[in-house]
Amino acid sequence: MVQFYQGTPESVMERLHRTISYFDKSWSSKCVPASDEQIQQLENICAEYGYYVPKVYLDYLKAMGENDGGLLEREWDGYMEPNLHTILELFCDEDFEAREYLQQGLLLFSYHWSDTHCYLRITTHDDNPVVTDWEHHYFAGSFEKYLFQKAFNIYQEKFEHKLSVGTSIMTCDTLLKKYSFPCSICGGTDEEKMEFVRWLVVSLPDLHDKEAWFSDNQNYCSYNEHYALSINIHHSLRLVFSCDDIILKKKIDTQLKRIFKR
Repeated sequence: MVQFYQGTPESVMERLHRTISYFDKSWSSKCVPASDEQIQQLENICAEYGYYVPKVYLDYLKAMGENDGGLLEREWDGYMEPNLHTILELFCDEDFEAREYLQQGLLLFSYHWSDTHCYLRITTHDDNPVVTDWEHHYFAGSFEKYLFQKAFNIYQEKFEHKLSVGTSIMTCDTLLKKYSFPCSICGGTDEEKMEFVRWLVVSLPDLHDKEAWFSDNQNYCSYNEHYALSINIHHSLRLVFSCDDIILKKKIDTQLKRIFKR
């Protein structure tokens, strides 16, 4: 059975390689590390503002900072650019705000042409920092969890059948009210919104596996060898379910239609 291995911050890269290689044996061969010179350049830039490159991100750069085999490109529309040479070019671009964000303790690590970039919140000098979006909003519980969430996306693609549900903010707020949850997408706590997510999961038939360790306050994941389920509530609600059993897919789809009245 596939396992998403949990462990210490020092072992993130080894565990990530071991996990993905189980269901994508060619992935590791695509990974290319950043050069020592590039990494040193980034460390020097961070030092100018009194920061250092967090250890888990540093290990990522040493393992796959030039090419991560498509791992982090998967965010948004699949056109993120996490490679270090692009990040360094942006730090040297006077018209780009990478240094301004770094002054605020946000280290750019993944660029998108539409300005929907991803940052590491390094103000606490944590070796495994929280990931934020371009508006400083919480995006993932740690860089380690973010890496494994993207690995989970690769796993989801290996199944034959897939269905997804996405809602607008207004539609999701209507659902929260309908099912008596005391929050809205733009109001209330992440914990309150995740209560709705967990209620939703329990409402689905034949899914009995516990929440994956790399879930966090905005991302829910569960899986076994037969299916993979992810739910994200960063902007509104997006659910993706994958499996090989067409009967199970139809059961899940039927229940989701009841809940969402699609």
